[in-house]
Amino acid sequence: MEKARTEDSEKRRVTLLSLATALILIVVKVAVGLKTGYLTLITEAIHSTLDALVTVITFFSIRYAGRPADSDHPYGHEKAENLAAFTECILLFVALGLIVNQLIRRLFFEAPHLAPSLWPVIVLVFSMVFDLNRAHALKKVARAYKSPAIEADAVHFSADLLTSGIALCGMGLAYVLSHFIHSASWFIDIATTGVILFTVVRMVLRIILGSSQVLLDRTAPGQRELIRGVVSRIPDVIGVEAIRTREAGKKTFVDLTIAIDRNLTVESSSRIQQSAEAAIKRHVDNADVVLQMRPEAKATEDIVERVRAIGARDGHNIHHITVHDIRGVLHVDMDLEVEGETKLGEAHALADLLETKIREDNPLISEVNTHIEWRKQSPVEGKVVTERDALIGVIEGIVRAQQGIIECGRVVIEEEESGDVVITVNCTMRPEEHGADVQRTSEEIERALRETVRRSSRVVVHVEPERAFPRRP
Repeated sequence: MEKARTEDSEKRRVTLLSLATALILIVVKVAVGLKTGYLTLITEAIHSTLDALVTVITFFSIRYAGRPADSDHPYGHEKAENLAAFTECILLFVALGLIVNQLIRRLFFEAPHLAPSLWPVIVLVFSMVFDLNRAHALKKVARAYKSPAIEADAVHFSADLLTSGIALCGMGLAYVLSHFIHSASWFIDIATTGVILFTVVRMVLRIILGSSQVLLDRTAPGQRELIRGVVSRIPDVIGVEAIRTREAGKKTFVDLTIAIDRNLTVESSSRIQQSAEAAIKRHVDNADVVLQMRPEAKATEDIVERVRAIGARDGHNIHHITVHDIRGVLHVDMDLEVEGETKLGEAHALADLLETKIREDNPLISEVNTHIEWRKQSPVEGKVVTERDALIGVIEGIVRAQQGIIECGRVVIEEEESGDVVITVNCTMRPEEHGADVQRTSEEIERALRETVRRSSRVVVHVEPERAFPRRP
């Protein structure tokens, strides 16, 4: 907030300083121009008058553009500065038209009396000093705060500096030659005015082109390619689509859609989104990013991931997915978790629908077998069984008997309110064991414990690398 107030104050300060300078130059140029009859100086006076009007427009456009976004203007009001810059140039063309009219009249219809004098030279010298100072101040603020309206002002006064220099050369040359050639002042006045007109028109066209491109939401050259390259390098981004950018004042609004792996969790997707927004803001100044994510199957997606994605798409939690290849025909076994209050008929209908979608997604799958699990209410009331030392000893013996097991650590037996028993076993294996071997050993321990402890409803086998916990005496 403090930074915004400082920016607004700095913009108003240089604008008011520019206005005061323009008013002083108008009075001096008009007075000397009318007295001497030089069209060059009158042209400069009209230019300065327009600059004063432009500065007033800039002042009010900056105040309006500084308003925060609201319900009617969700993108803010900063395009007011671009509109002001465009309007300033249109007004400048009007003034240039008046000068062209006067130039044609003097060139073809009337030859005014010119009074050679040093006063126009003196006035133009002071004008150049003023223009140099205010153009420098305006450019500095325009670059610091990316203000198109103030940049247009700076270009105007840079044009003033250039045209004043041209006029100064013309006036000085006319004053010298007027002592030798009577018509020299008239000819140099016409020629100097023509050069000034050409220079100013060229600068105005550049501002009109820049402001109109912003008002028409034209994307800056190379900006989309830059954003696409930056976002594509983020891990897990499959593709970048529909990039749209638009500028409003110093802000750049960026809308884009990215494709991500459909099997990612919500948390992982959120991290990708944050990474993409941060990457864009590092490369595009004052970027306001709106990013949408579209789930897509990655090129390396296997059958298990495809099955899991189909379940997730409908909000189902499926796990323990196993795919069997029987002579080129695929059979899928999986567990489907449903709410504890779901009735059998409803759960079976969900499973049937899910199985149908899986078969339709992959014609090679001929059979899908679903084991339905009813989710228990959490937390489940229970107690830790500590008095069954004999049972714990039996469990430890079964675990140690398995191939690859180095040590059996903590064993916890919990008895639920229903009387079912949950067994948790911690054990160690060598760190270099392959995952498939660890999985096979865990399943063998689970099978053996279920056979031994008849009332066990669940067995959790937690395998850690050797030395994860100390060996018991």
